[in-house]
Amino acid sequence: MKKTITKALVGYFIIHSISIFLFDYGKIFAQGQAELEQENLDVNKTNKFELISKPPIKTDAQSKPLQPLKISQETEIDFNEIITFNRLTFKEIPNQLAPTIPKKVLGNYIKAGFGNYITPYFEGFYSTDLNKKNRYGIFAHHFSSMKGVVDGTNSGYGNTNVLLFSEHTKEKVTFASSINYNLERVHYFGYNQNIETPNKKDIQQTYQRIETKIDINSRPQKDEFGDSNNDKLGYKISLGFNYFDAKNDINEWQIPLLGEIYYSVSEKSKVKINTEFHQTQQNNNFINETKNRSLINIEPSYNFSIENLTLNIGAGIAYSSDSLLQNTTKSNLFLYPMIDFSYQLSRDKLWILGEIKGGVKPQFLRTLTVQNPFLASLQPLSHTFSQIDATLIFQAKINKNLKAGAQIGFAVYENMPFFVPSLTDSSQFGLVYDKVNILRLGASSSYQKNNFKARLSINYFDYSLTGLEIAHHRPDFQTRLSVGYTFVEKLKTELTFQQLFGIKTQNPISQTRYNLKAINKLSVLMTYKFTDQISMFINGYNLLGESYERFVYYPNNGITFLVGGKYIF
Repeated sequence: MKKTITKALVGYFIIHSISIFLFDYGKIFAQGQAELEQENLDVNKTNKFELISKPPIKTDAQSKPLQPLKISQETEIDFNEIITFNRLTFKEIPNQLAPTIPKKVLGNYIKAGFGNYITPYFEGFYSTDLNKKNRYGIFAHHFSSMKGVVDGTNSGYGNTNVLLFSEHTKEKVTFASSINYNLERVHYFGYNQNIETPNKKDIQQTYQRIETKIDINSRPQKDEFGDSNNDKLGYKISLGFNYFDAKNDINEWQIPLLGEIYYSVSEKSKVKINTEFHQTQQNNNFINETKNRSLINIEPSYNFSIENLTLNIGAGIAYSSDSLLQNTTKSNLFLYPMIDFSYQLSRDKLWILGEIKGGVKPQFLRTLTVQNPFLASLQPLSHTFSQIDATLIFQAKINKNLKAGAQIGFAVYENMPFFVPSLTDSSQFGLVYDKVNILRLGASSSYQKNNFKARLSINYFDYSLTGLEIAHHRPDFQTRLSVGYTFVEKLKTELTFQQLFGIKTQNPISQTRYNLKAINKLSVLMTYKFTDQISMFINGYNLLGESYERFVYYPNNGITFLVGGKYIF
């Protein structure tokens, strides 16, 4: 694996260097020294048009939906949102797991702390702007617990992440590249403690994830008045290489290629084509087996705005080489709708939003093991096809402080994955697939006034299965309440209460059904600023001390505290 990491790093830096060289010096070879001198003259010009005021035209300013309330105002990288340690929810895991670097952060920083269960924590971010057009940086994160709730070190955990990135801005294009390395160590501690106490090394699993990506995006071209109405054509291109390595000589590599091209027909209408390509290979060196998988998505659409309405109409076509998906659907080619709209019923008061979509959701070991780290290494993989996924949302701004929303949704999925206890080892999980109809009901509200902020969300899911009897490890109810309060300028607190109900599964051998205990998790985050650069934090998790199981046989740690400090420089 060390050779693989070294090759990935060398390849990344070679591609990065060549790309930067071409971007920085390609114009010189193509257009000559005269154009370079003219470019330098343009940079040094004084902008005499700044005194002329001509505001831009906003075609859909009144039809945009409400933005969700953010409890924390700090623009840090929230790594826990990418690879979560709690794994309470079945949120859609993105194909790219690397953190997204915000354009503006509060500054370079380092954070460090220590908690019970012998838990060290470190996080750091550093970026530097060589000039206004070139930015480089690094993000690092480490979180581990030497001990856990079952047999001490036998349930220890560790996760380390390092991300290198660069951003470069030219007159007509932006170029960004990144390489992300993630090392995760878990233990299959879901064994019967009354019968066995295995050796720690025998139950350890190590995941290594590498993601490298290059993004090229066109920049809006503005005239001397600051308008970009004449900039009709734009594009986005993303090319990457992802690698995943697990125990038992299992590895997986993937090449994702994403593209978007759009053309503005007028100020209020646009034509767009999105494309997506994934080439994946899964290797089992233990039994000398190799499986190749291809996925292609093409999605043309047309967007326009009239008064209070914004409408996007399109369709998608996808090709998947997955044999499991073909056996279920009797086809490798898939068609699906793409319609979404936003309509303002009452000016700045009430909105209605709708969406009817479909598509093929890629499924990889690299991302499935993020949802459930106790997944057995060798698994039959299949992408998931959504015939239809429809959602209707109402959003209301009751007053300047209070917002509320409600939604109803219905979706049909072919080969939706479920985690079930393994037939050969009850401490591990396998994948089973089924055709599922899902009804979703949800409500949310947010309140913000002075130093107080709060957000509440409640969701209900009803699963109609075809072959399975139980929607294994999928919750029926999910609630979340977040409350933030700033007592004084230097002291901030955030309290989060999460609940999951109706989690079920079944032992495949004894056929015993398990209705897992409801999860009630209370967390608190507190920060105190000594100066603008120095602060301390106290984080508490599972403060109710409940020994809940998100996955059967896997009790969670009890009350957990993490104390540390942060320095901004």
